Amino acid sequence: MKKILDKTFWLYVGLGILNYGFCSVIMLFFKNVVRLGDTPCLIISFTLQTSISFILNRFVTFRGLHISRYWPLLFVCSIAVCYVTAKVLLKKVFELLIVLPFFDGIVQWLFGLLKPQMAYGLFRENLVLLACTFTYCVINYVGQRYFVFRPVKEKPETRQA
Repeated sequence: MKKILDKTFWLYVGLGILNYGFCSVIMLFFKNVVRLGDTPCLIISFTLQTSISFILNRFVTFRGLHISRYWPLLFVCSIAVCYVTAKVLLKKVFELLIVLPFFDGIVQWLFGLLKPQMAYGLFRENLVLLACTFTYCVINYVGQRYFVFRPVKEKPETRQA
C-alpha cells in the first residue's frame, strides 16, 4: 500500500486536481455557454486533460525515469483505452444510474443546495459529463503510471572493439 500511495501518487493527485478542475471549467463553458453537445465537450475536455497531463507527467511527475522507447505508442494506446472506457462505455452507465431513485434523490438534494441557474435536466447532464471526465482522469493515471511511464531497467552499455 505504501508503494501505491507514494510521493509520486500525491504529486499526481495534486496536479491532477488542478488539471481536472481547469479542464472541467472549459468543458462546462462549452456545454452551457457555447451550447455544444456532449460529445464535442468531452472531446475538448479529454484532449485538454490528455495534453496537460502528458506534459505534467513527463516533465514533472515522472521526470528522470528511464522509460521505454515505445512510450509514444504506449501513450496513444493508454489514451484510447481511457476514451473508450469513459466516453463509450461508462457514459451510458452514468446516464442510467443518475435516474435511479437513490441517485436522483442525491442529485435533487445537490441541485436544491446549489440552486444553479439552469434546468434540472441540464444539471444532471453536467454531472454525467463530470463523472466521465473524473473516470477518464483516474484511468489515465493508472495507464500513465503503470503502463506509459513505467520505469525500465537500463541496458548496460556494450563496448565494441
